[in-house]
Amino acid sequence: MNSTNKASKIAQALPAWADLFEDFRVLEADRIEKKEQGVNDFNLLGSVLSANDEVRLHTRFLFAMLNPKGTHYRGTQFLELFLKTIGREGWLNLNSEALEIRKEYCPAGQSDQIDLYISDGKRIIVVENKLNALDQPGQVKRYLRAIGADSGELALDTLFIYLTKGRSRPSSNALAYPENKKKSIPPDPTPLQIIDCDGELALCTHDGVKTITWARYQNLSYRSNGSAQKGIHSWLDACEQVVDGIDAATNVSWAIRDYRNVVKRATKEYSSNVKSLKEHFEENGSAGTAHHEKAIQLAQELQQAHAEWLHEAMTDKVNGLLGPELDNGTLIRIGPKNTEELAPFVGPNYSGSSAHLLYSRKSNFFLDRGKPNRGAFFVVKKGNYANRVMLMLFYGRTQLHVGCTVITESEAELHKVTSEFGLTSPTKLRKSIFPHAVTHSKLLERAGIMDLANFDKSQQAEIMRGLAELFARIPQEEGNMA
Repeated sequence: MNSTNKASKIAQALPAWADLFEDFRVLEADRIEKKEQGVNDFNLLGSVLSANDEVRLHTRFLFAMLNPKGTHYRGTQFLELFLKTIGREGWLNLNSEALEIRKEYCPAGQSDQIDLYISDGKRIIVVENKLNALDQPGQVKRYLRAIGADSGELALDTLFIYLTKGRSRPSSNALAYPENKKKSIPPDPTPLQIIDCDGELALCTHDGVKTITWARYQNLSYRSNGSAQKGIHSWLDACEQVVDGIDAATNVSWAIRDYRNVVKRATKEYSSNVKSLKEHFEENGSAGTAHHEKAIQLAQELQQAHAEWLHEAMTDKVNGLLGPELDNGTLIRIGPKNTEELAPFVGPNYSGSSAHLLYSRKSNFFLDRGKPNRGAFFVVKKGNYANRVMLMLFYGRTQLHVGCTVITESEAELHKVTSEFGLTSPTKLRKSIFPHAVTHSKLLERAGIMDLANFDKSQQAEIMRGLAELFARIPQEEGNMA
């Protein structure tokens, strides 16, 4: 390409890039303004517990709302709305003195724990809450047997609700008792099946001669859309409506809204109150599409830049930083030909495979087939700390670490002196790979890679240089440390 054509292409490309960055500037300015005005995405329940905490958050919130004796003091109102939502209005006798609801219920002291159990003394509803957890072997069959539904006599008065993010039905694994060859237990000859009985789904077994219906069956979804049937959101809407406008119940109304947002986060349906990049592109039509194309190009090139910065830091940059110590043999770098030097510093999980921890270009975290848990390692070979200390620049699944590790925890003085560098004991890293490591860590894909982009002036380089001067000083004439 001649210089004229090259200059022409650059001139054509520059306005597109300028438009993209200006668009981002406008978007970010809008976000900042909204936040300054008080717009936020704060969620109390989600800040205390994970949005995907099936038992402690979701099961217990549902119980608190459905419980007629709950401190919302709405009696059976929310339970009544729940029955109406699932198309079972009047199915339970809400005036019965035997009406009860239990969470994490173990019938007759058995080990099977039913998420939600509702009964009026005659009819029973079992709610199996499956937000993320996999079905357990024989789970549905065990639960129904635990409440005495296996005889078929309670079939018309027992309802099994499968509450999920959108699964159509329990897996076959949950509908049959598991085979156990070690205990000579054969496959379940009569697994439960979900079949249509007079226009209604039911859980049944068939032994080749007769069919026994154990319970009615119904799906219920956490999702706000994508299902023809009403789900949890419809019930929450109904609950909010009955307390809306009651001044003394504003806390209940607020709790319902807070929980609704938790559910949306769990199902990935939540939309931020501060405009997202996705929404921004969608609102801007063809201009948004053009900017999206440039953003994709930028993301691809940025990923490659990240890979190069990481590679340079793990190879030439760190080697150059420790050049004096490597040249005089005070430090040696561990490579494919001397992996045995790494073995004394790793835990049992890597005792026979420590070579997998060595960084190489093909294992680069930012490449398509990159691997976590890779690093550059340098063992002290001379002086008071010879063969006792290893310096490292290492990345795991999320964190970039710089620091050192020792042979045994008894090297207490080493931990003491490293405190001047702000090093801490990384719990996960110690548990899985380096039992006695002390490091300074940053998120690799955020602050970590930004540091590596300018490695020579980074905090990682400063710490590594300081550790080298501390542990790998060249011994003076009589072998004493300066």
